[in-house]
Amino acid sequence: MNLGAYESRAIQTGVDLVNADSGDDLQEPARAAELLTAQGWVVPAPPSPADLTRLRALRDVLRRAFDAAEEREVVELLNRTLAGLRALPQLTDHDGGWHWHYSPPAAGIADRVAATVAAALLSLVADGGHGRMRACSADECENVFVDFSRNGARRFCSSRACGNRTHAAAYRARRRSTEDRPAPADQESPVD
Repeated sequence: MNLGAYESRAIQTGVDLVNADSGDDLQEPARAAELLTAQGWVVPAPPSPADLTRLRALRDVLRRAFDAAEEREVVELLNRTLAGLRALPQLTDHDGGWHWHYSPPAAGIADRVAATVAAALLSLVADGGHGRMRACSADECENVFVDFSRNGARRFCSSRACGNRTHAAAYRARRRSTEDRPAPADQESPVD
């Protein structure tokens, strides 16, 4: 993948939005601001109710993009997002390094996030990364992630949580199946 730090942070913002707890994270302005600032967004004031509504709508679009089996569907969804925002690419170096902005400086936080995340995910697709947009393979986990590993074989949103839990469950199942097997007929059973 040939993505810069700015695009990678935008992609992670999209992942965080999709994985946000639908009960709280995008309902309360302080929690939404915390989610965004964790990825380096400048949030001068808590998001307004309108911004929260737009972020929840963006989350729904991004969920569909991650769930889409076809690359073309992802591109159409994200292109519609950019068109709806009237994205206007501009190169800027306001924070020390050249990077793209896709919305006017006066745009609200939700529109800035939507345009930047959509453009970053489109860059990922253009770089051959659609297959790296994945849902977690763990049972009962609905999180998504982008696999930036070298070999592209990552299966879980978190190796510590979902990966370890899945591997431990598989180990326990194997142990149970070997304990439940009858002893081979040629072995003598222990005598009391």
